[in-house]
Amino acid sequence: MKAGGALAGTAPVPAEWPAEASEPYASARVPVVTGARMRALRLGIWSRLAVRALRLHGPRKAVAALRALARVRDTAAGGLRPRKYVLAGGRAFFSLRAPGWPSQAFDRYADMELGRADPSLPGPGLQTAFLAITRRCALACAHCSEWDTLRRPDPLAVDDLVAIVERLRDAGAAQIQITGGEPLLRLDGVEAICRRARESCDLWVNTSGAPLTAEVAARLRAAGATGVIVSLDHFDAAEHDAFRGAAGTFGRAVAGVRHASAASLAVGLSLTATRGFVTAANLERYANLARRLGVGFLQVLEPRAAGRWAGADVALTPAQLALLEAFDRAMNQDLLDMPLVDTPGIAQRRDGCWGAGNRYLFVDAEGGAHACPFCRGAVGSCLAEPLGALRDRLRLRGCHAHPSAGDAAPR
Repeated sequence: MKAGGALAGTAPVPAEWPAEASEPYASARVPVVTGARMRALRLGIWSRLAVRALRLHGPRKAVAALRALARVRDTAAGGLRPRKYVLAGGRAFFSLRAPGWPSQAFDRYADMELGRADPSLPGPGLQTAFLAITRRCALACAHCSEWDTLRRPDPLAVDDLVAIVERLRDAGAAQIQITGGEPLLRLDGVEAICRRARESCDLWVNTSGAPLTAEVAARLRAAGATGVIVSLDHFDAAEHDAFRGAAGTFGRAVAGVRHASAASLAVGLSLTATRGFVTAANLERYANLARRLGVGFLQVLEPRAAGRWAGADVALTPAQLALLEAFDRAMNQDLLDMPLVDTPGIAQRRDGCWGAGNRYLFVDAEGGAHACPFCRGAVGSCLAEPLGALRDRLRLRGCHAHPSAGDAAPR
């Protein structure tokens, strides 16, 4: 099957899923701030970083640590200064890869990043963890990274999931990305994780959006979730449904976005940018849809030959990679009424991979630790072994696609 092509069949849609949205293009305001207000927020963020640097390093080393942070920020951002932030839940976000400010999660993130500037300090903590809490899913997505284990029984109890989250938090993780399968099909687990870690971590739920009813969105907000990242892989409903392997998923995803926004959750879209999709016209139409939906973030993922695509030729062409970089720059630097775009592949080519236990890792539904959701190969159990030892093994293995990243900083 060609990347992005239609599937031979579709999966049955569960009866409890919400009805398909009838008005998918109802406009909403994108929650971004620019200009003087954005610069004031940036001053507040860097002032807080200065306070944390003084507390961590003392007066003599604090300035050097902040300068190192700024240098690496420039490398990761290609020398470009931020021109907009996303506002959600009373906080400012400059990236999907960092907690919102002000918060305890941001302070923990800042301490971890500033700690990398001084080799005399203990080893830097974990920044982010991707945690798969279930193998359940009613879809049959073309790119599914869990294809080989999809719909098998979930071996871990909710208490086990909470125990893993506590270990990840203790290792420094200030951000938890809850994934699956479809994590909302195990809503009790999502709520338990959020209630346990809400004071010290930002908690994002990665979802197809199909089960995201108004009630579910309200429960996520009450439990302490930061936001949702809804997978929407085309601006055309039929194309998206074919990619996801189930009719009606486009409308349900759009409805889920609206429910999450109404519940005051931060909202992002995630686009898997296939070779058949990446053209200037398609990216423009998708961006306009994201603006009409009023989401704050747009995550653009490059296809990887993993999971259901294992061994397939799905890599984008050099011209398409250049087009994605131009799109990323235009959205973040010029089109200031658009969502903030995060394209991890661009940062990886500039600064190396942040995974493999460096700043993030992936934990599968059995508790196994992997380099990332795409670089699979468990090095041990997060329930049975010290997390520090697992991270050391992952760092030795590294990423199969990129070298390890240097120090990072906020964008």
